[in-house]
Amino acid sequence: MGAKNNIFLKIKSFIKILFNEIVDLIYKRRCVNCGCQIPVEILCNSCAKLVENTPPFTQGIINGYELYSAFYYEGVIKNLIHSLKFKHNQVISLYLARYLYDYLGKLNLGGLTPNNTIIIPVLTHKINKNKRGYDNVLLIAEKLAELTGFEVNINSLLKTKYTSPMYNLTVKQRQKHIEGSFELNINFDDKKNIILLDDILTTGSTLSFITSLFKEKGVKNLICLTVAKTKFKKK
Repeated sequence: MGAKNNIFLKIKSFIKILFNEIVDLIYKRRCVNCGCQIPVEILCNSCAKLVENTPPFTQGIINGYELYSAFYYEGVIKNLIHSLKFKHNQVISLYLARYLYDYLGKLNLGGLTPNNTIIIPVLTHKINKNKRGYDNVLLIAEKLAELTGFEVNINSLLKTKYTSPMYNLTVKQRQKHIEGSFELNINFDDKKNIILLDDILTTGSTLSFITSLFKEKGVKNLICLTVAKTKFKKK
């Protein structure tokens, strides 16, 4: 029953994506944020001007690793991420990757080259991937890799346990909820730089658990990078 259900979800997702593409060919594109008609791109000029980075500085430390988020999870960016995750608008991954590429260029990181840098995306569980038809963070990672020349590694960090949505949980509840849900299964070359990539930072519970795994492996050259972060107040 599980295999049949997965096949059904994949077919359903494919039909939705195909339908959206056909509609896009028939009608003019609409701005993802405000809905006005536009000839190309995904945002109108007015909404594109509302996209502003957070300051290009370290925004926190998680288990000894620097944390960077390119935007706050609000307004235009929130709508873009929501459309990518829940409305099958996969082309948005390219635009978010471009934003991240520009943001990385503003950071004073230094030494990140295609030969020494790996992007490791925080992958979703296969249940969510089958429902959606794709992994939204992986799409962003792949597009960012095309822009930077960095390698994408999807075999080292695995989501091994399904976790239900955590938006109604407190910080402590999130921390307990995420425990044991990821596995890190290889050792890393100390000379490699690692970009741990996720889409949204809320409380940091997920990244805190994942980075603890890297710390146990003795990984030193790692930064956490997210597309956006919420203005979250601890409960």
